[in-house]
Amino acid sequence: MTRVHPVLLASLLIDSLGSGTAGPMVLLYFHRVADLPLAQVGLLASVAATTGLVIPLFAGSLADRFSPRALVVAGQLIQALGYILFLVARDPVPIFLAFVLSTAGLRVFWATFFSMLAGLPLVLSRERLFAMTGMTQAVGFGVGALIGGLLVAHGSVPLFQVALAFNVASYLVAAVLLLQVPMTLTVPAAVRQSGLRSLLHDRAFLGLIVVDVGFAICSDALMVGLPIAVKEGGIAHVAVLGPLLALNTLVIVTAQLFVADRLGGFSRVQALAAAGGLWCFWALAMAVLPVRSLIFSSVMLAVLVLVYCLAEMIHAPVAQALAADAAPAQHRGMYLAGFQYGFAIASVVVPGAFTALFAVGHAVPWLALAGLAAATAGGVAVVGRFLPAGAVRPVAV
Repeated sequence: MTRVHPVLLASLLIDSLGSGTAGPMVLLYFHRVADLPLAQVGLLASVAATTGLVIPLFAGSLADRFSPRALVVAGQLIQALGYILFLVARDPVPIFLAFVLSTAGLRVFWATFFSMLAGLPLVLSRERLFAMTGMTQAVGFGVGALIGGLLVAHGSVPLFQVALAFNVASYLVAAVLLLQVPMTLTVPAAVRQSGLRSLLHDRAFLGLIVVDVGFAICSDALMVGLPIAVKEGGIAHVAVLGPLLALNTLVIVTAQLFVADRLGGFSRVQALAAAGGLWCFWALAMAVLPVRSLIFSSVMLAVLVLVYCLAEMIHAPVAQALAADAAPAQHRGMYLAGFQYGFAIASVVVPGAFTALFAVGHAVPWLALAGLAAATAGGVAVVGRFLPAGAVRPVAV
């Protein structure tokens, strides 16, 4: 961790702490404070997220031309504005606008964050670099999720509002800290040309983006689906929600580097296929809950969270490392921004699809997720054959 600037780590920690606190409660917050049906809130979030789908391409182009860090800071400030509107929105239109702002800021942040990291001097393997920053974010997000889960169980609207205000402050503080990080990146004149045309003609990388949409949906399903499945579906004691979200973080923080180091004997494509298989098993098992008593189901749910964690620890650093090495250096900002479309599309699909399928039956969204995970695991094996060999199986740093 000494090879990663401490102010950068502090910025990521504070940012993710606020996001983790607010994340589990956003849909339920508007369900309670605005008295809107849960499915309608999920639909508003999904429709608003579609407005951010064009943002990564513009953000990636600006990152190639100027500074990825400036775009990351802008993303944090836009998200802060969105959550300020969350605090006062009570009707569908302002709620929709709040989702639009928060989603736009999120897309700008993630579209340029990995370009900022990938451009740093490579003194570690990309997996280890992304794992270290991911661990820091996981600490903040997990502690925040523990708090957020406890607040969901309490169900108090004033406490929800305190959490949202804290998230606003976390974005602002994190942005100020990030501006203090010394950056050595310069952008050569040759890089100032947009890489959009190159990206649109790179079928292998476009295939990788499509495949990662499936992985991103699997990754998002825990934070969106678990609070609803526990609180509204009764698959386990509601009191376990916060501790389980914290368990997710604890495992990632303590085991992420261990898992990343153990993947050296496998190609990145093989590792991602394994992550898809694990997510498929996790979703199938989630579909059968509750089983027997709520106590037994709660214990089983804890085990399944560990399965989810293993898949997430494989996917997160490996997918980003594969994308970074598969992208041409002169257009890395555009390519990695395009790669973030996986999570952009997931943010559109998951809230609306999960709540709509949950209204049909509590097992339905999990069964759909299992099918998607299986298809994605097979898809990455096909796409991997067309990616650069050095990206699929890199030489150790």
